[in-house]
Amino acid sequence: MRLETVGDVIAVRKLRLLDDSGREIQVKLGKPQPSSDLPGVEEYFCPFQITGAGDEQVRYAAGVDAFQAIQLTLKLIGSELLRLNKKLDGNLHWECDESGGFGFPTFEG
Repeated sequence: MRLETVGDVIAVRKLRLLDDSGREIQVKLGKPQPSSDLPGVEEYFCPFQITGAGDEQVRYAAGVDAFQAIQLTLKLIGSELLRLNKKLDGNLHWECDESGGFGFPTFEG
């Protein structure tokens, strides 16, 4: 499934590039939505988008219920931010984490 928008945004996190540009990067989390119209199947997906750097593609993770979809999406966001930060030479920064993290869990740890 390819998504064009995040839909209803339920949370936003702002990060910055620590280079000369100081550009703002935003992570937008969409509201979980049912992903199946099949009778008796209750699956959900949770969309997100990272804007200001990278390809800005809308991505998502899916789960057996809305909570699992959110949990998996938060991990996917964390992993995507790590990947993006490598492309940006480690210049991605969230001001609320002095250790250099972005405040999201990852699949890597």
